[in-house]
Amino acid sequence: MTKFPTGASRTVFIFAHPAGHVAAPRYYTSYFEEQGLDWHMVVMDVAPEHLTETIRALAKSPSTAGFNLTMPHKPAAFELCDEVGPAAAFEGVVNTIRIKTGGKLVGESFDGGGFLNAAREAGIFDPARRAVVIGAGGAGRAICHALAAGGVRRLRILNEAPGPVEALAAKLRGQFPDLDIDLDTRFDDAGLCVNATSLGLKATDALPMDPAKLPKDCAVFDIIAARRTGFMEACAARGLKVVDGVAMIRQQLPLQTAFWRDFAA
Repeated sequence: MTKFPTGASRTVFIFAHPAGHVAAPRYYTSYFEEQGLDWHMVVMDVAPEHLTETIRALAKSPSTAGFNLTMPHKPAAFELCDEVGPAAAFEGVVNTIRIKTGGKLVGESFDGGGFLNAAREAGIFDPARRAVVIGAGGAGRAICHALAAGGVRRLRILNEAPGPVEALAAKLRGQFPDLDIDLDTRFDDAGLCVNATSLGLKATDALPMDPAKLPKDCAVFDIIAARRTGFMEACAARGLKVVDGVAMIRQQLPLQTAFWRDFAA
């Protein structure tokens, strides 16, 4: 039976631009209900130039439980927060904001934690094997940080533009000096390949890489949750184990909800 929001309900807003692909409410609102919370997730298409004023205005309402940020808002949300957690501080991005008493905004990044927990649950995280992450944007930074913190020994990071990937590699080397990092465009030794880009959101998107280059025992994690992508289909057709972004969402749910529930801390 559908449970509709009332004046006593609280709302978690998820901001994106564009927002047509965002399917998160179907997972979040159901989870909130399972936890006995009268909370509902609402998607809003917010242009980057309006992000600050929108968050500041909605944060003033006691009906707002918190905010979830997706593309392209994670770096800007980091700058907006009054305080950030340890993952956000390293990654320079925020995907979750809670409102403290007095209106202060506290941000954290749970993309990495959700990814790593999903990879472990699926049995595809092997710290001894090379992990290859495609994309050094907000999600890519979070995933690389989570892999390093999770104990992966060899990491390869690929990105279309060299600047972001070089900066990320330098930061990771500073915090994880024993981590073997390279930026070579190769996949022959990959035990795990992660698509951390937005490629696949649209059916017309190019594949992030050629699945034929992956070893037969390589696992694939595609962070896209809105649809079954061509990359997922091509990798599955080769017999590779594929995990999608829905698994990442499901693993973020308890982490983010606990964070939002601590809004008065």
